[in-house]
Amino acid sequence: MYRLNETLFQEAGDNDPMAWAHRLNFPIVGFRHAIVGPEWSTGNRVESDYLHHINLVVGGAARLRREGRVFDLKPGFAYWMPGNWPAQRECADMYETYYLTFRCEWFSGVDFLLDWANRDFRVLGPWDPAVWTADWTVPLSLNASMRLQSQLVRWIAEAVPDLREIIQRHVAAHSRFGASLAFMEKELSAQLRMSKVAAAQGLSTHAFSMAFGRLFGVAPKTYLNRKLNEAILRLLTESDVSMREIAERFGFNDEYYFNRFFKKMNGRSPLRFRQNLLA
Repeated sequence: MYRLNETLFQEAGDNDPMAWAHRLNFPIVGFRHAIVGPEWSTGNRVESDYLHHINLVVGGAARLRREGRVFDLKPGFAYWMPGNWPAQRECADMYETYYLTFRCEWFSGVDFLLDWANRDFRVLGPWDPAVWTADWTVPLSLNASMRLQSQLVRWIAEAVPDLREIIQRHVAAHSRFGASLAFMEKELSAQLRMSKVAAAQGLSTHAFSMAFGRLFGVAPKTYLNRKLNEAILRLLTESDVSMREIAERFGFNDEYYFNRFFKKMNGRSPLRFRQNLLA
C-alpha cells in the first residue's frame, strides 16, 4: 500500500499542479447550505477539525481570527479553510453560505495535506451563486457532484502550487515507514502502544520516534491520534453508529474519555459535531 512508485514520478516529471491534482482523490464528506447568526460565533474559543472546508459565501458578513490575523468572509467569494487549522469564528448579524467538507488523498484514507506545514486560509476567487446553484440540491445530484469535484481539482491546484513536491515527500515518508503505518491501520485503537508500532518497524521505541518525527514532522503518537480521529470522523459522518459503539470500537474505556479525546481534537463534542452535520 505504501510502496514508493518511482516510475510515476519519473514519468510525470513536470511540476504542473493541475496535472498532480488530477491524480488525487477528494472524498466529499458533507455539503450544506446554512444561514446562521451570532450563535455561529465561538467567542474566544478556537475550533477546528481534520476536514478541509470550502465556504461559498452567499450573503451577510462573517470573519475568522487566527494568531492575530483577521479573515473576512465576503459574499460572492469562495474560501478554503484547511483541516487542522484552528480559528475563532465571528458573526454579528447574519451569514449565509454553502460549505463543502472533504479530504484530500493520495493513499486511500490518508489526507496528506494535513502534513503540509504551509497550509493556511486561501481566497479561492469569486463565484456566482446564480450560475453555480441552478441544479444544486442537498444531497448533490450526480452531475452537480461531478462538476464540484472538477472544480475542487482546480482550486487545490491553485491553492497548493508546490503540490508535486508535497506529494513526493508524502509518498517517500509512507514508503519508509510502510510496516508501522500498516500496523497502525490494522490495530487502530486508543489502547495501541507505541512500543508495538515501533516493533512492527523493527526499531526500538526511541529510535522509531526520532526517525518518524524527522520524516513526518510530527511525533508518531500525534500521527496515531490523528488517524484515530479521522476514522472516528468517518463513522460519525457516514453512519448512524451510536457514540457508545464508536467509543467501544476504538478502544476507549468509557464515553467520557472518548468525548474528551474528540473535543480536544475537534473543538466540540462528537454529538454536537454530528448534530451540526445534520442541521
